[in-house]
Amino acid sequence: MADWHAVPNIREGFWYMNHVAVIGGGASGLVAALFASRENRVVLFEKQKKIGRKILITGNGRCNLTNSQIDVTRYHGRNPKFVLNLFSRFGRDETISFFESIGVPVIEKSNGRIFPASLQASTVVQVLEYELIRRGVEIKLHRRIDAIIPEGKKIKLITAGGEVYLFDSIILAAGSCAFSPVGASRIGYQLASSLGHTIYEPFPAILPINIPLKIIHRLEGIRWDCRVAAELNGRILSQAEGELLFTKYGISGPASLDISRAVNESTIEGGNPEIVIDLFPELQQEELSIKLSRLWEDTSKSVSFSLIGLLHNRMPAVLLKIAGVDPERRVVDLSMTDREAILRTLKSLRLNPGKPRPFNEAVVAAGGVAIDEINPATMESRIAKNVYITGELLDIDGDSGGYNLQFAWSSGAVAGMSQ
Repeated sequence: MADWHAVPNIREGFWYMNHVAVIGGGASGLVAALFASRENRVVLFEKQKKIGRKILITGNGRCNLTNSQIDVTRYHGRNPKFVLNLFSRFGRDETISFFESIGVPVIEKSNGRIFPASLQASTVVQVLEYELIRRGVEIKLHRRIDAIIPEGKKIKLITAGGEVYLFDSIILAAGSCAFSPVGASRIGYQLASSLGHTIYEPFPAILPINIPLKIIHRLEGIRWDCRVAAELNGRILSQAEGELLFTKYGISGPASLDISRAVNESTIEGGNPEIVIDLFPELQQEELSIKLSRLWEDTSKSVSFSLIGLLHNRMPAVLLKIAGVDPERRVVDLSMTDREAILRTLKSLRLNPGKPRPFNEAVVAAGGVAIDEINPATMESRIAKNVYITGELLDIDGDSGGYNLQFAWSSGAVAGMSQ
C-alpha cells in the first residue's frame, strides 16, 4: 500500500491528499474502496450515518449476492452488452471467490440465486466494513459531496459542510434514486452531469404495479402461482412465472416485479401495455376446460360456488365479474359464450396498468449515466479524466435475483483495480 500523504496547504486552506476518493458506501463503492486500497490510500465518503444500508434490504434481508445464471439477457439499458466486457474481468466466479476469501461462504438457492451461507445481509456489510478498516480505508460518514471540480491533474471535492479535498482520482458510486428510505437520492446524477455526462432520465424498475381496476383490489393478500406477461399491441415485452401477490392497489410478488420494468418503460413512453395473467400455467387450455366441465356437472350450483375448490374462495366472484358472468347464476344457465369467457379469464386475465409507483418503492432505477461514456475495461469516464463511475448510477439495470448486485460488485471491483 502506498504511503499516506497529508500535509497542510496554507495557500489554499485545505489538506492536500495524494490518494483515491470513493463517493458512496453502497455495494459498488465498498468493493471499489477495498480493491483500490491495495495500491492506494483511500477515503470513502458516505452521506448517511452507516455504510451498506441498501445492501441490508437486498434479497429480503438475506443479500442475494449473485446468480449462477448470469447472462447478458438479464440486463437492460441502451447497451446491455457493456456487461460482457466488464464480467470478463470480474464476473460471477470472481465475485464468489472474493467473498469466500474474506470469510463469506455462499450457498445456492432456487432459480440460481446465491446468498451468503448465513442468509443474513448484515453479515456481508459487517465483513466488508471489517475489511475496509483492516486495509486502512478512511470512512467519512455524514459527508455528502456537493461538487466535483477538476483542478489541473487533481480533482477537488467539496462537501455539503464546506470541507474541501484534493484527490488524484475519484470513484463515483453514489447509487441511483431508487428506494429513498435507505438514503437514495439524485445527487449522483447531478455530480455526473456537472462533469459533462449524459443522463438518461431514471424511471423505477423492480417494484409493485398499480392496477386501476378496483374490483381486483378485493383480492388483496392472496398469493397465487402464475405466469405473467407484459404485452404491447400483441407483442410480449417481458414475461415471468412465479408467485403473484394481489394488493390493495394492484399486484406485487416476484412474478410481478420481474415484468415491472417493461411495464413502466412502456407506460412512460406513452404506450398502453397490458398485463396478461395465466392463473393455471401448469395446465393447457384444453386441460383446464375439462376440469371446469367436471366442476359444472352439478348444474344446480351457482357458478361462483362451483369454483371454490379450484380457486381461493375470494377469487371466483371477482374473476367471474371480470369475465362478464353473474357469480350467482346457476351452472345450468351458463351459455357456451359464458363458459368460454370464464376459461379465457382464468388462462388470460388481461389488466391495464396505471401510473408507475414511486421511486421510494423501487428496488432499482433504470436509466442513468450514458454507458457509452464509460470504458468497461476500467470504468473510467471518457468525459472526465481520472473519474470512474460504477453501479446503479449507470444506465444498466438487471432483473431481480442477484443480477443488480453482480453488476455493482463487478463495476466496483474493476474501478478499484484500475487505480
